[in-house]
Amino acid sequence: MYKRNTGIMVGDGRFELVFVKGNGYRTIRNCKTETFTKGIYLGGQMNQPLDLEILPDTHITFIKLEPWIISILSKFDFRESLNNTVPFEELNKALFNKLKDLDSVIDLNTILNIISQELSNADGEQTNWRILQNCCSLLDTGYIDFKQAKDTYLKDTRLSARTIENKFTKGIGLSPQQYAIGIRFRKFTEELKNNPKKLTITNLSYKHGFYDQAHLNRLFKKYWGYSPNKIPHQSIFITDEKETFRYYTI
Repeated sequence: MYKRNTGIMVGDGRFELVFVKGNGYRTIRNCKTETFTKGIYLGGQMNQPLDLEILPDTHITFIKLEPWIISILSKFDFRESLNNTVPFEELNKALFNKLKDLDSVIDLNTILNIISQELSNADGEQTNWRILQNCCSLLDTGYIDFKQAKDTYLKDTRLSARTIENKFTKGIGLSPQQYAIGIRFRKFTEELKNNPKKLTITNLSYKHGFYDQAHLNRLFKKYWGYSPNKIPHQSIFITDEKETFRYYTI
């Protein structure tokens, strides 16, 4: 038997580097259970509910990465990581070898410095990540879908909308439309979870671009598998979104 230490994870459009010490953790998604033991993993994008359970005597460090950053570190097709956890060695073996013997508790600053240096060294070698960054920025700050955002973005590039969408989906793991609605749900969830007595679902529905509460309820349940009414009363795994590298430990 194992003890449940967390609950449902809510995606935020970011990737996670997961450093696992001890016995590991289990994920449950669509009735499928997977166990991840000691090692380094990449948590992919999510558009399905995920239940996370920590095994006894386990320490996990999550390092959140902005969605375009991982494409600088790897040419992997991140559509394959959607709703999956991937051993980091499969994505970037050289970087994995630099990190594998470090303790994510004691050596956290060293780990962050190594990743930052790797990003700096690769910065001039990649062009696609800037496209991804610009698209994500548009969808993060006001546009509720890519149909609205693409005309703004296309003014600054010679690429077609189809080319941009293909690059985005391969590099981010979600289509622009999936990413946009996931971000809206994430912002909605954060506000409702942190201020359940001050904010109503109805008010938040309008604020985040839904027609009404029924529209939000229908899409939210389809996307995450449960009603938004459960958010204030459920164990929801939410991190601080204010840092480029944001991490927490369990």
